[in-house]
Amino acid sequence: MLKDLIRIQLSTKEITYQPGGIPATFEIAVVNQSDQFASFQLDIQAAGVESYGNPYWYVVSPDISTKNPPGDRTQFSVQIIDNPKPGFVGLMNLTVRIFSMDLRQEERQILRLILQPGTAYVPLKIALPVRTFQAQPDELIEIPVELENPEHLVAEAIVRCVGIPLSWLTEGAERRLKLTPDGKAKTSFLCRIPNLTEAPCQTYGFSVEANRVNEPTSVASGSLYVLPVGRVEVRCPYPQQQMPPQGAGLPNWKKTQVIYPLYFTNHSNLPHQVAIAVQPQDNQAKCHLEIIPDQAELPMNQSTQLDLWVTKRRRWVGFPQTCLFETKARLADARLDVHNDTQLLRLILHPVFPIWLQALGVLGVLWLLWWLSWLNPANPYWGHKAPLNSVQFNGVGDKIISGADDQAILGWRTDGFENPLINEHTGTIAKTQKAVRVVRFRPINNDLVAAGLENGEIQLWNATVGDREPLHTFLRQPDDRVFDLAFTPDSRTLFSGHGSGLVVQWSLDPNIASIQPIQQRQKQMGFAVNALKLVGEAGSHLAIAGRFNQLVLWDLKKDTVRSIKYGTSGEANYILSLATAAAQPYLLASADNQGTIKIWNLRACLNSTLDCPVVDEWKLDKAVHSVAFSADGCYLASAGEDGRAILWSLTTSGDRWGQAISGQVLDQSSKSINSVDVIRSKDDILIVTGGDDTEVNLYRVKQSNSDCR
Repeated sequence: MLKDLIRIQLSTKEITYQPGGIPATFEIAVVNQSDQFASFQLDIQAAGVESYGNPYWYVVSPDISTKNPPGDRTQFSVQIIDNPKPGFVGLMNLTVRIFSMDLRQEERQILRLILQPGTAYVPLKIALPVRTFQAQPDELIEIPVELENPEHLVAEAIVRCVGIPLSWLTEGAERRLKLTPDGKAKTSFLCRIPNLTEAPCQTYGFSVEANRVNEPTSVASGSLYVLPVGRVEVRCPYPQQQMPPQGAGLPNWKKTQVIYPLYFTNHSNLPHQVAIAVQPQDNQAKCHLEIIPDQAELPMNQSTQLDLWVTKRRRWVGFPQTCLFETKARLADARLDVHNDTQLLRLILHPVFPIWLQALGVLGVLWLLWWLSWLNPANPYWGHKAPLNSVQFNGVGDKIISGADDQAILGWRTDGFENPLINEHTGTIAKTQKAVRVVRFRPINNDLVAAGLENGEIQLWNATVGDREPLHTFLRQPDDRVFDLAFTPDSRTLFSGHGSGLVVQWSLDPNIASIQPIQQRQKQMGFAVNALKLVGEAGSHLAIAGRFNQLVLWDLKKDTVRSIKYGTSGEANYILSLATAAAQPYLLASADNQGTIKIWNLRACLNSTLDCPVVDEWKLDKAVHSVAFSADGCYLASAGEDGRAILWSLTTSGDRWGQAISGQVLDQSSKSINSVDVIRSKDDILIVTGGDDTEVNLYRVKQSNSDCR
């Protein structure tokens, strides 16, 4: 039989304590009945009280005894300083446990604690199951509240919601509840967000208070974030003007200035600071351009005006000159869409002496100007007239598509030429009527082009015929810009990423020519989505990236979402591009507006909670707008705001090849490059770029990467 090595003696078997009064004290003597030195510790457990409850209702001295020889005695002193179960009154058993790590034995005794009514009130317990809410104007949300009465008396509770405008609470801001002793109750407040003119986008801190009359108040805090909704509309009532205003009449040499008014109207719940960037479009005559004022405040539900002043001394003789100016509206806060943000303005400059005074040579000069003018829309070989936003190779690398702010989708050849040549048809695959943000070939046959537009529309076009109308036009919601598109490898599904933070999954029927795409499901990310890429075997996950440097993985089979740790996540930080390699589906490249390029290996983290490792990371001087992998993952192309297109050679593990760690600069443009794509073609690497210079550029590089096959 095991010998009792520990013997304990309590100074009393019953003790009385009144919460808020003098601490109740008792003594415990512990005798070491073993044949070795030992130290002892003490803890007390109150019946009916969870182990994770209030741990500070008693104090013991000493915390742990020194090692005592056999037969020696240790004296512990215990003070009860609080109610183990707040609000409880009556008899409660306390289990006193003495244990020794040296002897690996413990001893217990029971002490009765008589709890008298306290001298202080015990406040009600209040909790918000959901502490953070997001809602749009005109949306109804419910704020649930949970209450608990810790006392053994009936409680008449008053519950108030404070901080949210009273007019938003449809059933009032106060509730009265009766709680039974030790009882719990639930209630809620219904909050209707008003329309966008009365609900500015911001975070509204609020609290829910609960108390009994003339007793302490319990408070639980939460926050309500009203999401940004609406758009800013830009309008130029006079997009085409002439100088002088009366046209080619009598000689007029005094008029040298024209003003284009640009009106901004705020149809959103955000105040904005607006500005305009103006870009001449290879004009016949160079004009002095000035925006007055250079920026303006645009309050909610109001309008403001910026003026483009064009100054030019006209020539004395010759034909009228045409000047085109593209204005791009810019908001300091880019969370909302700008409707008609791009305006193409035309100015006709008449000579000082009108045409009727220049009788000789009119027909010859007129024909020559027509033939030389890039403005002639009948000639398809002049390419884009505005900055490019997207370029892509087809599957075999012999064709390219490009989309730009001039609302055009163009096709190009690559076979046998240093630079691409517009395709064998009209050169124009589509005229979309809206700026084109992204273009993508359908993977199967490359016979279909999907285009994401400025106004939120997605259009499907025949890639070879040059139709005047798209096969289909579909959208999730108006004026929600489409920043990226991603086909699944079987071409049966298309994902779209939007400025509002929505990611939408569309189902495409094999007979796409006659059957309209159908929306399957959607996810709201809470940030503007700039880039999408399918990753994992058979495209099992969708990588999503955008504002606040957010990088998210959507498990398409389980329909779950997880965030990937990226780094700095301020309001001005954006991940602008993602890239994957068909032969290495676990490699993912990302690029952001701080100039950082990262290559990730998702194999270990795609189906687990492990952190995703970064294989390689490096930083350029300015924002990197676009990255693209070759299909085998051996090459990565990048392009960005510094006007450089760079080819990076990689190893089989995805990091930069040591012999070419600084990359190969293919181009140095004075303007930003917005999109890049790369493909292997026999012994060459082909790289295509497009940017603010309106040109599509093709580069051929001999393969030299011996560390990746």
